[in-house]
Amino acid sequence: METFDIAVAGAGPAGSMAAYSASRRGKKVCLLERKITPGVPYRCGEGIGKKGLILSVKPKQEWLKNGISSASMISPAGIRVDIGNVETSYILDREVMDNDLVELAINAGTDFRKNFPVISIERNEKGNYLLKSPSETIQASCVIIADGVESRLARNLGWKTTLETQDIETCAFARVYSPEIENSRCLFYMGKDIAPGGYAWIFPRAQGEANVGLGISGTYSRAGKPYKLLLHFIKKHIPNARIEGLHCGGVPVTKWLRPLVKDGAMLVGDAARQVNCLNGAGIAYSLYAGKLAGKTAAEAISGGTVNYSHLKQYQKQWKKRFGKQQDHSYSLKQFIQCMDDPFLDKIALSLANENPKNINYLRVFTKTFAKHPLLLLKVIKLFG
Repeated sequence: METFDIAVAGAGPAGSMAAYSASRRGKKVCLLERKITPGVPYRCGEGIGKKGLILSVKPKQEWLKNGISSASMISPAGIRVDIGNVETSYILDREVMDNDLVELAINAGTDFRKNFPVISIERNEKGNYLLKSPSETIQASCVIIADGVESRLARNLGWKTTLETQDIETCAFARVYSPEIENSRCLFYMGKDIAPGGYAWIFPRAQGEANVGLGISGTYSRAGKPYKLLLHFIKKHIPNARIEGLHCGGVPVTKWLRPLVKDGAMLVGDAARQVNCLNGAGIAYSLYAGKLAGKTAAEAISGGTVNYSHLKQYQKQWKKRFGKQQDHSYSLKQFIQCMDDPFLDKIALSLANENPKNINYLRVFTKTFAKHPLLLLKVIKLFG
């Protein structure tokens, strides 16, 4: 049985960053990935703000599929609000980025093993973690769990991972091709007939090519419903489009799991529920959490022993940088899920005639929560 200082389960952005961060500090690290190719299939719109990206990693130009300079929100009645004051954002090529992040970890000294599904994890009498695949078992002093929203491994170690129906969005995604797709504007559609309890999006990757998807609250979801709603949405808003790679998945829209650390085990990314609850975005959170967890784990291991108390610095620093922000987004999400279509139309109508250059996301949500002082304060803290 091979023994490592740190084992990372899952080679998405959070797991790869954790492995890289720990390896570059001289620790013996193993990165385990159940799939043959990381990042396939993509399970998001691939959108990220520039600030959130460069906070954790220096991006390669090949990762940046497209730059976004504006956005529009379309209400249930079709009232369009153009948002011209958008911070620099990108549509990523997740397949390229995820594979490059794995290479970054490998070049730092990580032992990467693909096609290695971890089917169980347990702790032995010496306090080490045993990660078992169908063919072999490895041992590690510390483990970083990055196996996604399903996270069976976190469940194995005693975390309560069950999500309430209103705290998960069931999503459908597709790559869509049509000459009608704009090149530099993201579109967001709302309404109970489009995506009940959520929204639909069109994120352009290039002229005539976009990631198109929608997420609906688990409260309204049924087997196959996101799939059917997405096909209907594409047919209506991008008629005669070519559709490729249509698939489904889940996105947690809840508070981050507490604690993030138990003994020598740490949670990162979707496994830790580290997602902005308003829009379901999680790439920036995952990159930061992975980098922070890997650094903290490396600092905690010395001479074959683990300083379990130091591992808790990961949760402390996460809470300070993004945790409180995520909690604010959860409170706002709960309110928005209760909004009916007439209310959304009313907000859109009040903004539709304003100069797009004066409208940003803060302006939109300030208008939405104007009559709710406590939530308005959370809006300011989230977007200000």
